[in-house]
Amino acid sequence: IFVAMSRLSLFALAFAAAVAACTASPSWIPPFYRVLKVTNPPMTGADVNVTQHLVVRDAAVGAGALTMSGVYDFNTMDAVQSFQTAHGLTADGQVGMETSALLLKLHTADGYVDDGKPASDLGYMYKMHVPVHQNRSIQTKGTLYSANNTVLFEFVVRAHGYDRFGSNTWPTFNSSGPGLNQFAPDGDTPTGLMTFDLNSPEPIPKLYGPYPINRAVLGLKGNAAFSMPHIRNGILMHTGEWPGWSPPAPMPNSAGCIHAWPASIERVWKLLVAQGVQVRKNPFGVLPYPYKPQGLLSVELVTGDKYVWKGGDAL
Repeated sequence: IFVAMSRLSLFALAFAAAVAACTASPSWIPPFYRVLKVTNPPMTGADVNVTQHLVVRDAAVGAGALTMSGVYDFNTMDAVQSFQTAHGLTADGQVGMETSALLLKLHTADGYVDDGKPASDLGYMYKMHVPVHQNRSIQTKGTLYSANNTVLFEFVVRAHGYDRFGSNTWPTFNSSGPGLNQFAPDGDTPTGLMTFDLNSPEPIPKLYGPYPINRAVLGLKGNAAFSMPHIRNGILMHTGEWPGWSPPAPMPNSAGCIHAWPASIERVWKLLVAQGVQVRKNPFGVLPYPYKPQGLLSVELVTGDKYVWKGGDAL
């Protein structure tokens, strides 16, 4: 997916405006762009939500220490102080550049593991499993499963976000390192379990390809559970008619979407229709999503080479 005004979430617009107006050092790592602290009225926003969900993953804090209110309150300050003390930072209860960077470094990984259960167990018609590496430039093997967990198709996927916030040359190819973190606008595809649905094609084949796309709708587990759709929205699985690219060359970076080859997206669409999945009229990121999603997307952080795509014309 590539940025277009009709597809930006409200958060991305607000974040971009805040960054443009902010005079802080460029050392801030999105979604952080300001010092978080107890104020009156209290601070809210995506950076507060991310802080609360990451800080409780630290052993010095613990999962029961906070209510995920989205408000930077005294309980959040206390949790941040505990984190800072445990890691040798100044324990002022404020989330500045150093504290936010360490939270992202230590606790972005959500520990989500795909349970291998069929989509039908949760009342869905299909599941897409997308393994990702810490280095998102590594293309991997995605798998489409039927409702009863039969493997329908294995194919090459890439879930690498943009390299930096703001203006990016399109298409951007990067085969050497990670993208922006998964909480940043236009960052890597979020990990976790989320609902997924088949939509009619996006209007610009050059950006999204000519075929129906799959849209991530609502996070259920992992980082997706708190980031989608209000921190991240518009996460698609699609292809594109990308200038200068053809299979099997590495695919370009996205703004958080999952990229695949044109033939793969065409085949996914036809396989899903054969399973009885309907192609819903594309709502183009409108919230709330107007349909009951028909499938699941499972994005799992993995290590080793089990899921690494090794090259060639097909899997």
